[in-house]
Amino acid sequence: MSSVSNVTLAACVFMTVTCLVYSSNAQGPGIGSIDLGPIEPDFPIRTCSPRCENGFCVGGRCLCQPGFTGRTCSNTIITVCYGGCANGGTCRYGSCSCRPGYSGSSCQIPSCSPSCANGGTCVSGKCRCRSGYSGSYCQTRVCTPSCRNGQICILGQCRCPRFLDGPEPLGISEPGVPEIDLVPFYPAVCCSRSCLNGGTCIGYNRCRCRSGYSGQYCQTKVPSCLPSCANGGTCVSGQCRCRSGYSGGYCQTRVCTPACQNGQICILGQCLCPRFPDGPVPLGISEPGVPEIDLVPFLCAPACRNGGTCSNGKCNCRTGYTGSYCQTRTCSPACRNGGLCTSYGTCNCRSGYTGSYCQTRTCSPACRYGGTCTSYGTCNCRSGYTGTYCQTRTCSPACRNGGTCTSYGTCNCRSGFSGSYCQTRTCSPACRNGGTCTSYGTCNCRSGFSGSYCQTRTCSPACRNGGTCTSYGTCNCRSGYTGSYCQTRTCSPACRYGGTCTSYGTCNCRSGYTGTYCQTRTCSPACRNGGRCTSYGTCICRSGYTGTYCQTRTCSPACRNGGTCTAYGTCNCKSGYTGTYCQIRSCSPSCANGGKCVSGKCRCTYGYGGSYCQTKVCRPSCQYGQVCISGRCQCPRFLDRQVRGLPGRPGSQEPERLPIYRPVCCSKSCLNGGTCIGYNRCKCRSGYSGQYCQTKVCSPACRNGGTCRNGKCVCKKGYYTGSYCQTRLCSPACRNGGTCTPYGTCNCRSPYTGSYCQLSPTCYPRCENGGTCIRNNRCSCPSGFTGSRCQNAVQTACRVRMEIHDMTQAQRQLYIDTYKTAYGQPALRTLLRSHAINFAAGIHTRNQFLPWHRWFILELENILLAVNSNVILPYWDWTLHSAAPWSAPLWGSASHWYGGDGSGSCVTTGPFRSGQFSLVSGGCLRRDFDLTETTPSALVVNDILSTPVSSFNDFELRVRGELHDTVHCRIHGTMCTLDAAESPDFFLHHVFIDKLWADYQARSTAHHDAHFSSLGSAMTAAGGHSAQDMIDLNNQPGGVCVRYEQPSSSTARQLRRALSRVAPSVIAKRVSCQPQSLDVSRAVQQGQELFRVSASERSRLSSLVSKQVCRSAMPGQAGPSGARTTATANLGFDLNTLVSLANAK
Repeated sequence: MSSVSNVTLAACVFMTVTCLVYSSNAQGPGIGSIDLGPIEPDFPIRTCSPRCENGFCVGGRCLCQPGFTGRTCSNTIITVCYGGCANGGTCRYGSCSCRPGYSGSSCQIPSCSPSCANGGTCVSGKCRCRSGYSGSYCQTRVCTPSCRNGQICILGQCRCPRFLDGPEPLGISEPGVPEIDLVPFYPAVCCSRSCLNGGTCIGYNRCRCRSGYSGQYCQTKVPSCLPSCANGGTCVSGQCRCRSGYSGGYCQTRVCTPACQNGQICILGQCLCPRFPDGPVPLGISEPGVPEIDLVPFLCAPACRNGGTCSNGKCNCRTGYTGSYCQTRTCSPACRNGGLCTSYGTCNCRSGYTGSYCQTRTCSPACRYGGTCTSYGTCNCRSGYTGTYCQTRTCSPACRNGGTCTSYGTCNCRSGFSGSYCQTRTCSPACRNGGTCTSYGTCNCRSGFSGSYCQTRTCSPACRNGGTCTSYGTCNCRSGYTGSYCQTRTCSPACRYGGTCTSYGTCNCRSGYTGTYCQTRTCSPACRNGGRCTSYGTCICRSGYTGTYCQTRTCSPACRNGGTCTAYGTCNCKSGYTGTYCQIRSCSPSCANGGKCVSGKCRCTYGYGGSYCQTKVCRPSCQYGQVCISGRCQCPRFLDRQVRGLPGRPGSQEPERLPIYRPVCCSKSCLNGGTCIGYNRCKCRSGYSGQYCQTKVCSPACRNGGTCRNGKCVCKKGYYTGSYCQTRLCSPACRNGGTCTPYGTCNCRSPYTGSYCQLSPTCYPRCENGGTCIRNNRCSCPSGFTGSRCQNAVQTACRVRMEIHDMTQAQRQLYIDTYKTAYGQPALRTLLRSHAINFAAGIHTRNQFLPWHRWFILELENILLAVNSNVILPYWDWTLHSAAPWSAPLWGSASHWYGGDGSGSCVTTGPFRSGQFSLVSGGCLRRDFDLTETTPSALVVNDILSTPVSSFNDFELRVRGELHDTVHCRIHGTMCTLDAAESPDFFLHHVFIDKLWADYQARSTAHHDAHFSSLGSAMTAAGGHSAQDMIDLNNQPGGVCVRYEQPSSSTARQLRRALSRVAPSVIAKRVSCQPQSLDVSRAVQQGQELFRVSASERSRLSSLVSKQVCRSAMPGQAGPSGARTTATANLGFDLNTLVSLANAK
């Protein structure tokens, strides 16, 4: 059978056997099948119990299909990236790992690789360079404007190179410029000043001039005719004008005038008939009167030029000239290698050749990086470079053991080797479970592990409770048991929602859950009066009851007219109303004198009146100001201040003084029960006005623009209602069961929203696994599922993060060893560098700070779990050591602590000391404790956690600016730089910051969901995750559940109890503490500058920090032994007083 590459899982079902082969490639999991025909097993087949759900049983163990995990393959894991990875990206852990040159959540954005240098910006995958730079990634300095006259650009400046006459090129040396030996030059072409009048530079301060000019720089104008006109000719406009009897380009030829005829030829200006003998040697010419000419047997026509001589009718040319009459300039020596000789006598060389006669072979393109061109036209490259023109960087020393050299000069090693030149043998696959790789490429396994790469766990101690040790060194436990050696009784199905399995195999459920495996949400306290507990832990009450747990009896129908419902479900009516639900208006006090109460008013018998028939009235009614007295109409009399004497009594000397009354009546009767109190003055009853009480008024007065008509308020239609228009109406009316508030807004029932509850929530993508959409893009998941769309199965247990001082020595040692092991792996180093790369890209702004760092520590924790599945991140609660943070045990020198101060330099103690630990960016771990300052106290943190949910922006700003930034720069050193994430102290601090956010979220549902408006936007460099994905600790990406365990020391427990009982305002007045100057300390200022807290945020933070959280001076509070307690000394405030205040509650 042919082999199958990349096989990660093969499961064969025997008898009629088909092997399913799962392979992993860049596109994701695939599946193929190989039919092996019938195979009879030669060993007993082991079955799996419980049965495998999404996998195959092999050797008694479940091998899961891609996308599933767990003992029975029941848990879903994210293996795909939604939307796919573009441009060759690969999907890992549900996020895309992009190829160089691309970025983005789906690798959809072209990026520049290598990164643009010298301030260049990446646009559509190409670098756009700043002025003065060029190259594919802006790596080359250029000169602007371009260099002329043979000068070359060096470090952005035009310089004239200096050259040697020898064949070997040299570097360039200028005063103040280091010698550059990487760019050789050939015999010089550079002028110190420009060639004038169109001349071209052909050598060091040598110019080739245009016709009509001469001089070193072609600065001199010469006569226009070259050669000069002969035989008395004159130069006119660049041409020779010859005297009679001469002609030629420069008047060099004697001519005959008129022209010779009949075969005669012109010799020295005369027409002569030539004579020739029969022999081969021509004779002279003889004519009467003409001397014999025996030197010119036959003349050349046209005449020989450029100093050539005529012989036997042919021109004998001087060296450097050729042609029938020596008119052509030749190149001497002759042009080689196919070069062409120009009319100037210079060689025009073919591509690939140079030199005065094309004798030198050139390299095309030119040799780079200091390579020299040989006489064969090939480049002789410097060490470290290769290629046709030295364009490729080589690895020096050469890559060993089959490694290949990349274009960056680094070695790409084969599997099994590493090091700068692949000189180190590695173990492939990598040694697991803490095994170390030897120089022979084999793994040296820790105790308890074996195998070629320590992948097999040995069974030590022996498997218990009937478990059997498998070939993998793990115990195959019987149903009902689990643990590394089957020592733990398990619960089946597994306990949910944080329930723990007891040693008896039963689930111990957390408060609020019940059921065989804690699957049922309970209501605490239990629902009363027949109420039913829902799966959300809330009570659905029977009709007639309400309240959180149905403890309150309601009245049905509801009490009207201001009546209140009693605990017995009956209405307690306001005065003036009666009936089962206060619907009947009553008369108060009761109607007298036989009157009857009708609709809240007394209907009196004849002869009686008044609001409750208490007054005897006159029938018919009295008029003209008369009043009814005892059923009779009488005109009232009013006392006058004047008195007069009357006859005195017998025997009295003084007359008797009696009051005088004046009758005062109204001209017409006072209406509606009004009484006459003066001349035409009526005193009206409540509800009436006017001179005679004739007008009915509204009481109380109509509000909100209502008008009173006949004693009733007529309200503005559609806006207000009520007896005096006091109630605001909702327009349009509230829908879907919403209720209108007194402010005219609708209070909507879940899950509806909108100004009048008209909108039902939408979730896209849709909720899965039976989830219901309760808010826009927020699903309420059924039991057993979680995730933004209920797409993830709930994990059976949460990751529990502990305070580092609560961990055992072995736990701390395991964490530190695992951290140091993972620190050397590319995944963790890349993650740590991403913090520095994105430091100023928004991860420290208010919208991203809390959720981004929650994602960041989760990613680190996932990497650590891949190295050792027993390691969870711890945190350091520095409030427990606020007054003396640098004396905390954390800074001990033992291998299970973190080491001490470096006093501004490298740490020299502990597991992270210099020589034992180095940063990703290079160098040692540095610390510089701010020994004069403290960390923020528990009272400060309690005050911050007490921030109301409506002021979440103040809570976030104080956590970020007052707590986070301050502690970073009080540890100082590496922690107060851009490389802070490379310090192991970083995660102790940030996990505690995340815990404080979790404590704030736990206060209420509103606190839990509080954040800023950009919840759905993707965060910077966070694998496409948004802040919404990180809000719920029970539903982190990948279905991860995280829980924080509170510090367990007695001091911490006392402190938590006291802070939960005493209000911050009481603490500020009663509890004394050491003063903390959080607004002026070095750490605060440096932290705010480093983490870029804006000026407006600093101003706001200063006002928040100035708030008093305790009495500013601690007067040496004495403990039971007469001295301040250790807890008080460490906390920085009087714990005894705080506990006393709590106990008094």
